[in-house]
Amino acid sequence: MSTRLSSRIYNPAALEVWFRNVGVDWEQSFSREALRRGREIYLKSQISGVELAAKDAIIHCKFARKDTCYAVIEWTMEGPHVRCSADDADLGDAVAVGGLYEIEELIADEIPPLRYEPKENAEDETELVGEASVEEADERPARLLTPRLEGADGGLRLTAYWTNPDFSKESAFRSDEVPLLSAEREVLVRLTGRSKEAGFEFRRDSNDFLIRDPERIAPFFSHTLKRWEAAFDFIDLDYEAQIMAQGVRQVKIIGRVESSERDTMCVDWRFKLGKAWLDPEDAERLARAGRGTHIIKGLGLVRIAEEQSAALAEWRIAATNHSEAAQVWPRYMVFSLFGERGAELDLEDELKSWRQAMMEVSAEETVELPDFLRPYQAQGVHWMAHLREQACHGLLADEMGLGKTLQVLTLLNAYPFEDKNSLIVCPASVVPVWENEVKRWYPNLNTKVLRGSDHFEDSDAPIPTLWIASYTQLRRHKHLLDQHCFGYAVLDEAQQIKNPDAKVTQACCAIKAECRLALTGTPIENRLLDLWTLFRFLMPGLLGSRRRFEDAVESPSAELRAGFEERLRQQIAPFILRRQKDKVGKDLPPKVEMDLICPITDFQKQTYEGLLARGKEELGDDLQAAMQSQAMNFFTLLTRLRQTCCDPGLIPGIDADLKQSGKIQMLLTRLSEALGGNGARKVVIFSQFLQLLKRLKPLIEQEFPDVAIFELSGETRNRAKPVESFQKKKGPAVILVSLRAGGTGITLHAADYVFLLDPWWNPAVENQAVDRVHRIGQDRRVFVYRMITQGTIEERIQHLKKEKRELFENTLGHLGSAKDLSEHFNDLEELAKLLPPE
Repeated sequence: MSTRLSSRIYNPAALEVWFRNVGVDWEQSFSREALRRGREIYLKSQISGVELAAKDAIIHCKFARKDTCYAVIEWTMEGPHVRCSADDADLGDAVAVGGLYEIEELIADEIPPLRYEPKENAEDETELVGEASVEEADERPARLLTPRLEGADGGLRLTAYWTNPDFSKESAFRSDEVPLLSAEREVLVRLTGRSKEAGFEFRRDSNDFLIRDPERIAPFFSHTLKRWEAAFDFIDLDYEAQIMAQGVRQVKIIGRVESSERDTMCVDWRFKLGKAWLDPEDAERLARAGRGTHIIKGLGLVRIAEEQSAALAEWRIAATNHSEAAQVWPRYMVFSLFGERGAELDLEDELKSWRQAMMEVSAEETVELPDFLRPYQAQGVHWMAHLREQACHGLLADEMGLGKTLQVLTLLNAYPFEDKNSLIVCPASVVPVWENEVKRWYPNLNTKVLRGSDHFEDSDAPIPTLWIASYTQLRRHKHLLDQHCFGYAVLDEAQQIKNPDAKVTQACCAIKAECRLALTGTPIENRLLDLWTLFRFLMPGLLGSRRRFEDAVESPSAELRAGFEERLRQQIAPFILRRQKDKVGKDLPPKVEMDLICPITDFQKQTYEGLLARGKEELGDDLQAAMQSQAMNFFTLLTRLRQTCCDPGLIPGIDADLKQSGKIQMLLTRLSEALGGNGARKVVIFSQFLQLLKRLKPLIEQEFPDVAIFELSGETRNRAKPVESFQKKKGPAVILVSLRAGGTGITLHAADYVFLLDPWWNPAVENQAVDRVHRIGQDRRVFVYRMITQGTIEERIQHLKKEKRELFENTLGHLGSAKDLSEHFNDLEELAKLLPPE
């Protein structure tokens, strides 16, 4: 039965008149069928309005399908007289009966109830019932109403019984109830009204009331019951209700974790309430019910906190690839991101020792490795071998240029899977690099490149074979992955799978392997979700669900975010190995980095301000709104502004000489210093804009006719040829490299000067480019120049990068998404306005 929502219109005088009217035994004026039907209308809350006047009452009734009618009750010497808007007189009588019960409830709410006090004679009883007739009092005295509360499977059940003067009891909610005395009717109406206010619903089939929502039961006992006790002499509670009245108790969830096999563990979830353990059936029911308050027979009201429920849900999600009934997980789940929140893990001693050993691992030299490895490289090989031995998987995140490729090939050679093939997945441009490195260091390894005609089902391929596949080819051969299990599966430049929704990411996550490894010098290229995606490939389930991970990263609470990041750092620490060149590459010469602030010419300034003015006119000045509603136009504007900073001639419709760029003028000056004299310097020039490199080449040829010039871009078919020619060239040389084509997979350590023509907001991309030069094998100091046009958007972005570089090195934080712009700049003017020189 729903909570009463009827409208009530009356004044105190009319209320007193109707208090006297309903005080008599008005039910005798209606047939038994009208009383039954009227009670049903009342209990179903179909009375939608009551208007009381001194001479009559108007009762509005609303049925299903929006059918409505009203009845007018006039009180005469003979009792109630009914007129109805419907043609059905019986319906009119039923509506009137329901309305009179509604009036009684109104009177019970507004006029203090009479307390039951047994009297000596009928005269006293007449005082009790007020306007009730003497004949009515002579028949029997008023009975005492006792509400009874019982614990039930569906909630809290309310019944009531009458206690006769001889102490016998009768149910108060009988459908065939004899006519009530006015005092009895008043107290019963009071109970009915209060039960509905408390959230009880009437059940016609069982003639009782029930609160189904456990969340409303505890407030009922803590607040409502006290008011009931003031209105009724006694409230009868059975044992289950008495336990509920004690309040809600918090459940403690403990997972007993024991070793299952060498690489798995078994978790037995147990629920504890105080000092008592719940039986398995109740525990399982609670686990499936999830967060909130629940009723447990014999224990009353128990609560599972939201964090506990979320932890249980995460464990179940993590078990999707395993038998949920057996509750078996990979052993690495001991380090689960959600293992120490909500649900407590009780580890057996063997697992405690294993976990501690993983956290304090120092790679043991179980196999002798080649002498040509540097000490830190040998340590990396042993570290990866240790992870394999413990059925764990790892992220080798050494800074670029420290020889991740060599370390992996040494691992495959020294710790092979004798009966399984292995798989290396890398960008297409890096496939030849892996082939060459295998031939150079371990020519004994059998290698094959995955192509349309050569694939995993090749019957001629010996076992074990090292397959080398581009990300594109792997995606095309995804349908073959279900049929193969590899020994090692290695993702090189693993940031390629940073988008968890991309098809190439799904293909990589479909790889089955005994040992999975990811290689990248930039584990977080754009955002923290990059790290979640990498570990989804390495150890599914370790970092929980994507949704919960993203919720934690984007939490509005700085304190919660900081706690999450600290916990994340600790939990992934055993599975990440990152070394930096300035720490382990002692034989590397220093790297000198500096920003070259370039002047802006009048022509550049005119072009820049014109673009910005048109952009503000089209997009408005609200940066957040522009990014959300016109993202394509917004980023087109940013690209045009950046191009203007480099060369106005890149803008469609603008014809400009390249020397009209202050940045190009500065570049020519610096090239004169680097390429002149007897130094025989070699220079690498990076740009994201291929057209800029094409316009720059003839200018350099004109200015430096004796200098060899090479090109490497996405249009270069044989990438190895210009790189090899540049490396071997005697004398000064320049190589023009597009970031897309030359950011990975090549070695340019013959150079000692690097110019970044158009640096942008992601330092990871820049570092990849710079480390083509500053890497193992470099024997000269490397000078890196980031060319920034003064007062432009480039300068603001450079300041933003410097603020976030430290966060990136801590493997936490994000940089590279548009979100950073909206967080640090309020409007387009603040982001891109051209500022005068200081």
